[in-house]
Amino acid sequence: MEDRTITQQMQRFAPLGLTLAALVALLLAMAIRGTSAMWFLTLFAVLLPAAIAAALIRWWPGGPGPDADINWQRNLTLAGAGLLLGAVLTLLLGVAWTGGRLGNMLLVAGAILLPPAALVAALGWLLGRESHIEDDLAEGEVVVHRAEEHWGVLLPPLLVLILAAALAIGPLGVVGFTAATVLYLLVLPGTGVAAIGAYLNTRLAVTSDHLLIEQGLFRRRLDRLPLASIDACGVKQGWFARLMGYGKVTFVFVDGSSLAVRGVKDPGALRARVRPAQSD
Repeated sequence: MEDRTITQQMQRFAPLGLTLAALVALLLAMAIRGTSAMWFLTLFAVLLPAAIAAALIRWWPGGPGPDADINWQRNLTLAGAGLLLGAVLTLLLGVAWTGGRLGNMLLVAGAILLPPAALVAALGWLLGRESHIEDDLAEGEVVVHRAEEHWGVLLPPLLVLILAAALAIGPLGVVGFTAATVLYLLVLPGTGVAAIGAYLNTRLAVTSDHLLIEQGLFRRRLDRLPLASIDACGVKQGWFARLMGYGKVTFVFVDGSSLAVRGVKDPGALRARVRPAQSD
């Protein structure tokens, strides 16, 4: 009970405390020159979205009661909104002080906040969405095998981030920095949101007569495919995917069409469940 009371007090005063700390960091960045000013500006760029996110979580309608468990989906969504608002405010301040050292640093800080805002908001939006495979089963139909996405599907955006950082600090100068900017601001959000959506939203299930595939980023689609319509099932794995235990599964249907699902955990087990039905 005492721990819950302390947590509630921290949630109550966190927005005000973070806001004051952000203002102090901005004032110090304006008053001090040299490397210290950059560190205070970086601190401001972190504290401002944190303050906005804390305020949204604290006062946005629909929050849990004092004795309820934490709603991670709501909190992550509002945290993403806080990051986005913080990025916009930081960019606006940078535009207001454009041409000066402080304005340029604020523009950079605001741009850096945009991809994390998109990723956190996407995570909050997609987290906790329930699967509808069970609702689509016919009466008496039983799932004999389930498959889902492997965490390896999250590696591509991580590699994009590492490559962007390497180009930004590497010896390529303006060319490297331009390429890093494109990767960070455009490629990273796209690949990151797609990877999070695939990891959280993709589910496969095999019954005695059907293959059910549930996938989709913002709107889930559930395909109910008769096993008899599957002409072949193939698995493609690189050396790393084989080592980690995931791969791409491709279903080829009797009408000549095909459907591929990437990053499936233990794809061999899924293929083994589909193959017997093909020979019946």
